[in-house]
Amino acid sequence: MIDLHTHSNASDGELSPSELVKLAGETGITALALTDHDTMSGLSEAEKTAKNLGMRFIPGVETEVDFEPGEFHILGLNMKKYPDGPLEDFLEEIRRRRVSRNQEMIALMKAEGLEITLDKLDKIAGGEITGRMHFARWLINRGDAKNVPDCFEKWLGPGCPFYVPKHRPMLEDAIRAIHASEGKAVIAHPMSLWISWGRLGTYMSIWKEQGLDGIEARHSGASRREAVRLKELADKNDMFITGGSDFHGSGRPDRRLGYGPSGIPLEDNLLSAFGDA
Repeated sequence: MIDLHTHSNASDGELSPSELVKLAGETGITALALTDHDTMSGLSEAEKTAKNLGMRFIPGVETEVDFEPGEFHILGLNMKKYPDGPLEDFLEEIRRRRVSRNQEMIALMKAEGLEITLDKLDKIAGGEITGRMHFARWLINRGDAKNVPDCFEKWLGPGCPFYVPKHRPMLEDAIRAIHASEGKAVIAHPMSLWISWGRLGTYMSIWKEQGLDGIEARHSGASRREAVRLKELADKNDMFITGGSDFHGSGRPDRRLGYGPSGIPLEDNLLSAFGDA
């Protein structure tokens, strides 16, 4: 098995990069991509651990770009130039804006009488990136929500009391930064775009022209039928497909390392776009 979409505590995952890689090895995974949100700070640690275990490591990152009505996330995979360079400059600006957003969210929560501080959230995060997942963990620990999905539905999602819109860069800028680092740009969990199949087909043609390389057709949140249709879209637009669990840790038991749509194992053939190790 392989997994091309995972998160560590360098962003909003539960495990350290090395712990994540070790768990992947115990699970029987032979190739792993670490794709933390807006940071590459965990890649060196994960790569070193993977090398010691004889596991193939795919350097990666995940970021969000501007789109309505849903969420448009992009994976950068198999970068050759990191952590420094154009991609890191691009991510640094996103992180700066993330801090500003966090401060706005904290102000909303304090206005409701919640004793929350950025220091408390940073301790929960334990890494470079502090985001909504860490706000969720803080609220869950208080007893304000049962789990992460419940917390986003009640408090942190669009239209909720503590929601603050995120500044999102343009797709072309994200693709340009990924390509400058000699990586591949892949649309993550396409069903989160929340658009019809007809519109998705139209957009895919446009995004291909803008430089999009692949589609994460086998994301754990997709159904088998959706995965098949996404593969058809990829073939039509001369794109490759990838697959990933989007593993974060025990908070999302539905996302198991090495498994994609409907619990189907992610196979080695999804590595074909990245050549030999």
